[in-house]
Amino acid sequence: MSIFKAYDIRGLVPEELNEELAFLIGRAAGDYFGARRFLVGTDDRASRDILYEAFARGLRTQGVQVVSIGKVSTPILYFTVAELDYDAGVMITASHNPGQYNGFKFCRRDAAPVPEDQLQELRRRVEGADFQSVPARVGPAEQLDPFPAYREFLRRRINFHTPYQVVVDAGNAVCGLFVGENLALTPLRVEPLYFESDPTFPNHEPNPLLEENTRELRRRVVSSGADLGIALDGDGDRMMLVDEAGDFLQGDLTTLLIALGLVETGHRNFDVVIDCRASRVVEETLRAHGLSVTKSRVGHTFIKALMRKQRSLCGGELSGHYYFQESHYTESTDLALFTILAMMEARKASLAEIWRPLAKYPQSGEINSRVLSVADTLARVKAGFQDARFSEIDGLTVEYDSWWFNLRPSNTEPLLRLNLEASSRDQMEEMRERVLAVVRAEGGQEA
Repeated sequence: MSIFKAYDIRGLVPEELNEELAFLIGRAAGDYFGARRFLVGTDDRASRDILYEAFARGLRTQGVQVVSIGKVSTPILYFTVAELDYDAGVMITASHNPGQYNGFKFCRRDAAPVPEDQLQELRRRVEGADFQSVPARVGPAEQLDPFPAYREFLRRRINFHTPYQVVVDAGNAVCGLFVGENLALTPLRVEPLYFESDPTFPNHEPNPLLEENTRELRRRVVSSGADLGIALDGDGDRMMLVDEAGDFLQGDLTTLLIALGLVETGHRNFDVVIDCRASRVVEETLRAHGLSVTKSRVGHTFIKALMRKQRSLCGGELSGHYYFQESHYTESTDLALFTILAMMEARKASLAEIWRPLAKYPQSGEINSRVLSVADTLARVKAGFQDARFSEIDGLTVEYDSWWFNLRPSNTEPLLRLNLEASSRDQMEEMRERVLAVVRAEGGQEA
């Protein structure tokens, strides 16, 4: 069943994910998680109601009490599960995918992530209709407003006083319903962009990683003289920043700024989890400030598990997920934003003045190649760079003193994703072409 991914359940509605399947997923979740009370939130896609009703009916069939918090972001769902001590929770969302998709993101008590092996156990139960019979009856879904507790959490963590002007692009997704009220707690002057909820996403897909989806945000930041721009994804667990000149800040450097901001507010000797694609400058700078660095596979389930194991203070991914011990080792775009704004205020510097000196190494960006065999290609690449240092945290990382690359497989397709970095642009371009030639040597091609 292809809708069961490495980190969540996601598919086209109704072709791949429909009411009947949502009901079975609800039964499987109720049976497998052993929860008495299950917290459920949704984004604002057109299919939200039909999937929510079917999923909730499946939970109740298994004797599980459903508590609905309505339309929220994924971080608010995680926060509410952990703070109010629910047994488990689910966000009905397809994150940054186009409007015709939807899906389910699960968490357990204390907002602990649900890894791939547990999702596959759910899949097995759904496919086999393998559920325990539960005679107990439960009442209709309860309703809970999560915003008073969440906004009190935010209010206590606002650590800057400057009324920065910010442009916020909600992408016509669910965050537009409440992000303005959340940020009204702060001194910020907010210029809203695409706050009107529209499940067709008429202005751009809710994926802030793609350049075309931040074009208007970057233009608006410059034209309005704003201090920075904020792009949120479809369920609000990713944030990408744009500086005052309209330049895009990568997620690995944002993670670095967050960690440095925590150092500047008095935290010492803590661990930071980064994904294996992060620029070398991240690890170099963090270690220079006396911090330890743990590298992780790409994906929130892996990073959260490592952060819990290491008791890391923060972590982040190239894709714009930022994690905090303070938010139960889950994503918090609000804490990420507050930390960076406090750094700007303390240094009396703009965002560009802070991050640009750190962007030392030219990067290729992520380049996809479709290959005949992922395993054979990785073996061929390893053989072609035998004098390098290797790591296999996620795919294959090949390191030399002045350049390095990571080549990792897609979770769902015969694709390899290349990220390469070097000490100069000329070297980056030369090595990029050299590596791609090896990757695509036997039937591989650009994807």
